[in-house]
Amino acid sequence: MKLDEALHIDLGEIDHTLRTIVESDPSLSPDSDIRKHVLRLIAAGGKRLRPMMVIVGSRFGKPGSHYKNSVLRAAALLEYVHTASLIHDDIIDQSELRRGVPTLHAATDVRSAVFTANYMMARAIEWASADASEEDQSEMAATRIPALASIVTELCLGEYGQLLDRFNFKLSIEAYMDKTRRKTALLMAHCLRAGAEAAYANPYIGDKLFAFGEALGMAFQIRDDVLDLAESNLALGKPTGADLRNGIITLPVLYAMEDPDLARKLLLLSQQSSESDMDEVIRLIKESGAVDRASSIADTFTLQARELAVCLRDYPASQDLLRLTDYFTG
Repeated sequence: MKLDEALHIDLGEIDHTLRTIVESDPSLSPDSDIRKHVLRLIAAGGKRLRPMMVIVGSRFGKPGSHYKNSVLRAAALLEYVHTASLIHDDIIDQSELRRGVPTLHAATDVRSAVFTANYMMARAIEWASADASEEDQSEMAATRIPALASIVTELCLGEYGQLLDRFNFKLSIEAYMDKTRRKTALLMAHCLRAGAEAAYANPYIGDKLFAFGEALGMAFQIRDDVLDLAESNLALGKPTGADLRNGIITLPVLYAMEDPDLARKLLLLSQQSSESDMDEVIRLIKESGAVDRASSIADTFTLQARELAVCLRDYPASQDLLRLTDYFTG
């Protein structure tokens, strides 16, 4: 069963809201390239994991359909921010495909892609603020929207930090964890709390959901780093060790650096390294035990997420948190 079906969420409703953001912008003509690019990205589909997390978070708030619009606003805003961050990621990583479809910069050009991503971030925040109901406007404008807008800063800092630290094998584990938290975990945490706040949940519950999302995000990203080295080319749909080949320093690599012999080989790698040199180092990392050590850290964060879900067992939606945990870490 698909995640949206297991969570009883209508993805069509989410996509309709996503289209509304750009279609309701009076500053864009129907033949605007930016409008076409955004609609193309929406039509390309996606798992809509972040909007679904917002909706799950809302289930911990007050019951009632009159909160639905506020929840969908938060969900759409966060999906726009996430999509824009992927556009930037693809440009930096020079990725030509995403989910088997040409990335925006590959289909158009880098300048158009950057403009589109920047527009999506700015427009989503503008739309969410302006479209709030009169009853909800003051609180949403004063607290929720600025808090969600701050995510853009965190994403940019995380991505910029990763860019600066390419092939920096002396990166500390603390710096890696901070980058991972900014780039992945905080967005998931904000999604859950934003949904809860939009449905006027108890602030204590919102904080618990935030902590759950942060732990889940850390587990997900570290597990993704592990799979990048542990899985075969066929299973990944990309070269094994693609992160390392691009100079991205992940937790298994940092653990491998603790082996003096392996560290010497890693320090010789650069953007100019041959495929055979990369292949050899990746093989040695897989044989070193570093992948298993990183996997155990992911398991620790997964356990934290499950424990937080259990703390919320008085809410029926706690089962949805466990479903999310199974999906992201299973």
